[in-house]
Amino acid sequence: MSIKVDVLPLDDNTPGMGWLRLSGWTGASEGLEYSVQSSQSREFLQPGKQWTTVAHWFALPGLTPAEGTDALQVQVGPDLIDPLLAASGNANFRITLNHAGQTEATMVRLDKHLLASIASTGAKKPELTPPPAPAPAPIPEPEPELSVAAPEPLIETPITADPISEPVSANAASAKKSRWMPGLLLLLIVLLAVAAGLWWFKQQPEPVASLPPAPEPDTTTTAPAPACSLESMQSLQELAFVQSCIQKAPGSAALLEVINVAKANNNCNVAQRLYANRAQSGDILIATAYAHEYDPKFHQPSECFKAPDNATAAYWYETILGFDATNADAKQRYEELK
Repeated sequence: MSIKVDVLPLDDNTPGMGWLRLSGWTGASEGLEYSVQSSQSREFLQPGKQWTTVAHWFALPGLTPAEGTDALQVQVGPDLIDPLLAASGNANFRITLNHAGQTEATMVRLDKHLLASIASTGAKKPELTPPPAPAPAPIPEPEPELSVAAPEPLIETPITADPISEPVSANAASAKKSRWMPGLLLLLIVLLAVAAGLWWFKQQPEPVASLPPAPEPDTTTTAPAPACSLESMQSLQELAFVQSCIQKAPGSAALLEVINVAKANNNCNVAQRLYANRAQSGDILIATAYAHEYDPKFHQPSECFKAPDNATAAYWYETILGFDATNADAKQRYEELK
């Protein structure tokens, strides 16, 4: 029985934490160590989440039986989970177990619910400051008392009789009035007319310069490009395109056409991300096509898949068997490649 290695989330799915579970390992657990190699760059994982061309062996202390299974497991943290998730979009990982000369290798299976440790970080919410205390109500000042002055004593002024002047002749006075009254009335009319004209002139609003008519808004909108089209592939970032296309949920045949377009345009990361996402979700047609990209029997050299890789092909055949244990073709190729 070949070994299987899974990285699974904790029960509470703490970001950056998980279980490294070994199934089918028949050797001793004490002193067991492992190395991890990327299928894309051929580099090995190092301490500090780095990758180099020299293999590094990590110790596996504290292996315990997994509840309800015959597997062994140990809790792992961001040093393993973060670099694997960061590169999982365009690579698979070969893990080699070693104990006193007994060595077995297989592909690491990453659970789709795993979260990187960066998912646990976030901006703190601003602390709420208590509202300011209401200002005390102003104390009303007493109104000043009004002092009423005592009335001054009235002083009676003796009335003196005015000297009686001789009456002017009524005819003489009316004659004088008749001479200057018409002129005075005319002058008053002229002044009133001038004043009314000035008042009316000042009340008129100043002429406003006419503004050019506002342009009518353009109501025509450009329809967005289809989610899985080449236009979207060229205009969006890789991850954004993959997410939008996966959300569109095209059928297997349609997704293979999108992958072929990505390969033809050297969008290799897009092709590999689409392959891996759908294959890990149990799409047998996509998983088989992905396995064929690495299987020496079916491999066709391309810019995105330059050389066959037995271990990667075996990993995807094993993935198929995890969803369909009776798949004869996958089982045969897996047995020949492992």
